[in-house]
Amino acid sequence: GGVWRRALGLLDDENAYAVPRVLVAACGVVTIGMLVPQTMFWGEWEVGTIATLSPASDLPHVWPTTGLIGFEMTSWQSCLIVGCSKLVAISFTVAGGYRGGYIFPFFSAGAAFGRALCFVFPDLSPVLATLCFAAGINVAITRTALATSLILCFLAGEQFAVPAVLAASIVSLFATSYVPFIKSQLARSDIDYSLYYHKNREPKVQDSTRELHA
Repeated sequence: GGVWRRALGLLDDENAYAVPRVLVAACGVVTIGMLVPQTMFWGEWEVGTIATLSPASDLPHVWPTTGLIGFEMTSWQSCLIVGCSKLVAISFTVAGGYRGGYIFPFFSAGAAFGRALCFVFPDLSPVLATLCFAAGINVAITRTALATSLILCFLAGEQFAVPAVLAASIVSLFATSYVPFIKSQLARSDIDYSLYYHKNREPKVQDSTRELHA
């Protein structure tokens, strides 16, 4: 949002530049999609292709499926490119004011990062890697560790992966609690209470001891 506001001057409280902002966002998303076709659309149908490293020809709703340069996910570098490109595409859609959520787009980016990690550590389970990364990225924004873990695992049909995915979600929740990523992101008062020590609100050991003896 800051880049759009300072460099392009397209973000304002009166929304006077809505049409130019949408056009710029569309150009960004389409350009990324032509180079890396795995980043196209919402991600609900594309995430399966990304998570299984299927060829670009299996992508639904994309034509030509190979894009302009015939991009394929065949190495950790190409998987990393897909994940980063998807995050950039998400920023274009959010800043451009397009309707729709970012949960499934984050799942797609997380799946790409998980597959990149599997190239580095071949013994790592692709299912756990993709699910944990997808959950971690989504929790960093939505702050919903338990709901994200349950929904993601049950949608993928991997109910036994809930403990590992929940652990990744909790780590993401506490690791990113200091960083507000988007303007509309809600704060979690229960998390703030767990992270910070409040001298005036914390019970003193001496007071607790007196209550026990009383």
